[in-house]
Amino acid sequence: MRHIIKCKKISLFLISTIIIGCNSGVNSPDKQGSVVLSSPTVEPDGNLSIHATARFDVEVTGLEDDQQLTYDWSLQEARGTLVVDGQDKGRQTQSSSSFVMVRGDKAGEETLRVKVLDKETGNSIGEDILSFKITLPDGGSQCFNEPLLFFRNNIWEDPTVTAIGLQSDTRKVTKLSPNNWLMDISPDGKWFLRQDFTDAKNYAFWLDACDGSESKLLVEGQQIEIPSFGPNGQYVYYSALIDYPEQTQDPRAAEIVRLNIETGAKDFLTDYRVFSRNPKVSPDDKWIAFEYNKETFDENGSYAGSIIHIAVISSKGGSLRFLTEISGGRNSRVDWSPDSKDMIFYFAEFTENNGPLTQGIYRVYLDGGGNPSLLFGEAKGNGSPHNISYYANGTRIAFDGIPAGNDTQYDVWSIDANGGDLQRLTDERYNVLLSFIWEPK
Repeated sequence: MRHIIKCKKISLFLISTIIIGCNSGVNSPDKQGSVVLSSPTVEPDGNLSIHATARFDVEVTGLEDDQQLTYDWSLQEARGTLVVDGQDKGRQTQSSSSFVMVRGDKAGEETLRVKVLDKETGNSIGEDILSFKITLPDGGSQCFNEPLLFFRNNIWEDPTVTAIGLQSDTRKVTKLSPNNWLMDISPDGKWFLRQDFTDAKNYAFWLDACDGSESKLLVEGQQIEIPSFGPNGQYVYYSALIDYPEQTQDPRAAEIVRLNIETGAKDFLTDYRVFSRNPKVSPDDKWIAFEYNKETFDENGSYAGSIIHIAVISSKGGSLRFLTEISGGRNSRVDWSPDSKDMIFYFAEFTENNGPLTQGIYRVYLDGGGNPSLLFGEAKGNGSPHNISYYANGTRIAFDGIPAGNDTQYDVWSIDANGGDLQRLTDERYNVLLSFIWEPK
């Protein structure tokens, strides 16, 4: 019986290369079936971007239905990494699965080979190869080419951030210096925004290249906090603690600052003499949402509570707009919908809650404001608002918490944009907190 080993070429190679590749698979007398290797994502153009991950499948025909197989995978040029069940396996591995993930690590030509063996006897069934090119991304991230969920542990002395591929389920863990956290990722995926809390009187923001090749100090200052990128990556927005001596009851306040990454110029966008915090710019770059927190005092000068609003101002300047008042608890930082028409936030109740909101995820619209609509309710937790983010082009919402009610630690979960279809995205053995989500533009 003559056995066919199909040789496919999906990159543009020299004729001599094609001839060599097609002759690399040689039939042997002990083979029993036909082996065909393919990829649903790489095959159309023959390229795999560096740091991206693609799936490769092998189909074996002409076998008995109950025959058990073993797959021997290898990367001939060692320019990539084989990934099985989310674990890096180097350039060669065996598995019982008929597919494997390949991550591009180094630009250049690469060839994936699979040898199919009879699990019981070890005899060869057949083999096939698929050649492709690992390329540098054209105008995109130098590190990522698929949607990624970033979450962190909660250990200040040993902070780590883990990235999960939302398509491939691969993982990459980044260890940070003590008292440092990654706060955001640039829209092009090339830079992380890191906050250093080491000096309690003088915080610092850093830009870290996604491949670890470079770090740049952006700014230092007293109680600067919660930085985020603007939608075009040109600016970083944050709040800074300001002393206003003429405020006799409490001289402190926080104002919103816009920092030009290239020039280092800082512009103060607010002057409300209240605690203006957690700025987040809309994807269309027209609005800045933030928390407007005004402390109140009684006639004796004692603190009497705060009046908190989710507020917006035009990114070009203009009057302040209150969208909704927050009372009886605390709210998370908002996240904008991709079309810039609404925002979502997580509200956490106080033990004694006299306000209209109960614990859970809410949506409020830019036009009209009014009462926020509850998307997903949760039982009272520890009073801390959870982190929250739109993803999948606004069709889903990720958040950290314990929505199932029977867990002992925080994990990252997901609902659809209407509050249904609860799914678990992480299942760790320790508390994990959602950091941010990055998606290719």
